[in-house]
Amino acid sequence: MSEFRQNPITKNWVLIAPARGKRPDQYRTYSVMHGAPEVDSSCVFCPGNEHLNGDMLRVPNGKDWELRIITNKFAALEHTAVYRHKEFYVSHSGDGEHEVIITRKHNEPVALQSIATVELTLRTFVDRINELAKKPNLSYVQIFHNHGRDAGASIIHPHYQLLATPIVPPHIHSEIMGCYHYYQNHRSCIYCDIIKEELEVNHRVVYESEHFVVISAYASRSPFETWILPKKHGARFEDMSDSEITHLSFVLKVTLGQLYTKLSDPPLNFYIHNMPLKKNHDSRSHSAHEEKAYHWHLTIFPRITIWAGFEYATGIPVNPIPPEVSTKFLKGE
Repeated sequence: MSEFRQNPITKNWVLIAPARGKRPDQYRTYSVMHGAPEVDSSCVFCPGNEHLNGDMLRVPNGKDWELRIITNKFAALEHTAVYRHKEFYVSHSGDGEHEVIITRKHNEPVALQSIATVELTLRTFVDRINELAKKPNLSYVQIFHNHGRDAGASIIHPHYQLLATPIVPPHIHSEIMGCYHYYQNHRSCIYCDIIKEELEVNHRVVYESEHFVVISAYASRSPFETWILPKKHGARFEDMSDSEITHLSFVLKVTLGQLYTKLSDPPLNFYIHNMPLKKNHDSRSHSAHEEKAYHWHLTIFPRITIWAGFEYATGIPVNPIPPEVSTKFLKGE
């Protein structure tokens, strides 16, 4: 039976339409990493080709690096004169930072990386957020991962992108406002309440650890949309404790591993949604109430369906697999 479901934070709608769907195991597409070598001499990100893109940082420093940060050669943002223009149309200069964070092995997706490698990557994210927060012209840091050509990856070698923008993206702003309105009415964080509800109902819980819960989103925009939520309330990814970062490394690997195994290494994106950068010297810093209301999270978005006319015309995604079914499939039930 088809059902419209509303995202409780943004109030956006999705249409769950199981009659249009297939069995979950029929959503396997192609394996992104099938047949890829550990090192590809033609890959600009592989060891041996470091001279093709200058380093910002290597960890550890030297030829035996496990992780590199470079500036994106084809950056969406650039260092340019800052301007704002507002008459009939509004514009802002494309000033900002666009970095690429590369792990070593060409054929090792995050799902197959060691926990130590995933942890090193997460700690690098924290370091970069804290460093970029020092720049007065920047407002938000978006970190994301594209896996496979259908997820927008032009290079198969595992890497992450970081874009630091002078504006707060509209979707983030919408989430913050949705959380804040809920907090005003209920005096609690909506994500904390979602965690309580999901653990009580237990229809969409994919995995639970000491510090995190993994759920198939109630209003999933596509099959297998998955949220990783910290159990402890926190508005900022970069404020995690060392122990929480270590636990998140394991949880992220396990969750991606489930998708890798059950869907045969599908194309996917994942991204972190976080509060805007904290500026101690800036009166625009977000209030304590907004930080009490907002809850950082990580979203995993497999790219195994495409939008068609209805989705583009209405802005309402059609998901042919109910999240409850996705959950059972991922858990092997």
